[in-house]
Amino acid sequence: MTEAAHIIKANVRVIKQWSPIWVVPIAAVLIGLWMLFSHYQHQGVLLLLIAEDAEGIVAGKTQIKNRSVDVGQVVSVELSDDLTQVLIQARMKPNMTPLLNDGSQFWVVKPQVGRGGVTGLNTLLSGVYIELQPGDNGDTQLTHPLLNAPPVAPADAPGIRVKLNSADTTGLAVGDPVLYRGYEVGTVELRDFNVEQRSTQFQLYIREPYDALVSDNVRFWLSSGLAFDLSAEGLSVDIGSATTLLTGGVSFDLMDGWPSGERAADGSTFQLFPDKQSIQKGLYSQYIEYLVFFDESVRGLKAGAPVEYRGVRVGTVATVPFFFAIDKPFEVALQQGVPVLIRIESARLYEKLNVAQLNTELQDAINRGLHAVLKTGNLITGALYIDLDINGSWLDDIALQQLFREQQQLSTSVGYPALPSARSGFSNIEQKLLMALDKINNLPVEPLLLQGEKTLLATNEVMQHAEQLMLSMQTLLDQPQLQQLPADIQRSLQELRNTLQGLGPDAEAYGSVNANLQALEQVLRELQPVIKTMNQQSNSLLFNASDVAEPEPRKAKP
Repeated sequence: MTEAAHIIKANVRVIKQWSPIWVVPIAAVLIGLWMLFSHYQHQGVLLLLIAEDAEGIVAGKTQIKNRSVDVGQVVSVELSDDLTQVLIQARMKPNMTPLLNDGSQFWVVKPQVGRGGVTGLNTLLSGVYIELQPGDNGDTQLTHPLLNAPPVAPADAPGIRVKLNSADTTGLAVGDPVLYRGYEVGTVELRDFNVEQRSTQFQLYIREPYDALVSDNVRFWLSSGLAFDLSAEGLSVDIGSATTLLTGGVSFDLMDGWPSGERAADGSTFQLFPDKQSIQKGLYSQYIEYLVFFDESVRGLKAGAPVEYRGVRVGTVATVPFFFAIDKPFEVALQQGVPVLIRIESARLYEKLNVAQLNTELQDAINRGLHAVLKTGNLITGALYIDLDINGSWLDDIALQQLFREQQQLSTSVGYPALPSARSGFSNIEQKLLMALDKINNLPVEPLLLQGEKTLLATNEVMQHAEQLMLSMQTLLDQPQLQQLPADIQRSLQELRNTLQGLGPDAEAYGSVNANLQALEQVLRELQPVIKTMNQQSNSLLFNASDVAEPEPRKAKP
């Protein structure tokens, strides 16, 4: 109890005043909140980039730049939920939101060696970074794809962008030049392959002021730099600029005689042709197809070869040979000839000629003897072309007319009209030459050679006998008696001359002979009356000849 009495109780008093000590923690909390608010307020928006891979990109290190100025930084790099893409999150700096819109483009800058040269060498020391190219659209967009290659031109660059469709996936790449009559006016920006259509689509950028050259009538074709075309029409060489010789490119222009047309709109779509010649071929869409059967070799005749009429091109060879829908093609080739499908194109004659008029004129020409002939277009390559000509003498050949009627039946069965054909001049010469060689081959050469050998042996014997005869003649001429023969002949001639001189007009013998002849002529004159009397009265030698005239019959009295 004593100890309990000595315990002093404390007086507890509740202090109702605020203690100043709390100022310090409250101020710290307020400052922290202000700093946190200020941090998030000035931090900038969070950007999401979608890429195929994250090569060279490091979170917390890789910067986002625009015109070499840091505008953001990558904060995280991770895979998507389906593990097929890379999601890159980047924190942009304050006041950089206007750079992020629908037209903005992002790509990784790293060392590259391409057609344009070596780029991105500064990243060898500093590391790769992401380049931002803002667009001209004001709508904010915080999710963008990360491009595999930098765009050729800024999205807001003045000019026009057009699209090209091509079935050929080679010959053109991003960065290749766009040319107008050899002058560079733009660049190939994008290249994409459409799996469903199995075609390649290109996007071209044509800068201002050359965008005014693009109209709805222009045509685009590949420029390979150096192109060779060896056909039946000869050798054609097309040499482009130095740029296209190294890298290739695409050219565009209006075709000869075409109007300029209206200016093309941005995003217009055109067809990309493999070369300029194919554009001309694509213009002739109106044509009539004929089947022609050639009874000779068609080696050297290819699809695309010209069909001409007396030097003027009127069509094109479509298929060589044409065996589609033809039963027993080998038998047809043996009996009818090799079928070739050709096209007579109306626009090659004159622009306003329609197919119906062309068909009427061709049928009339066939009735007047129009036929097709194979001719050599290039002696070096052996390329052939088809020449049309009208020759009335072809109609007189009964065998050719019968063959053409059979060809018409065959061609009609497969849905095409037939056009008659004839052999070319070289083919006729070749055929005649072969016939002449066959005749020469059929000649009895061996019997002739045997007979010739016998003739030579007989001739040799005759020559030997002639040689012996000459020797005998020489021996005869060497005899002394023959040496005296010329002198005896000379004496005989002298005697004959003397005799003839004795018979001349001045000679005595000549006068005597002349007098005798005159006496003989007088005797013959005197004998003429006697001979006449004997002819009239053969008995006058025995009886005297009477001069009384013979009685004449008189007219009877009535």
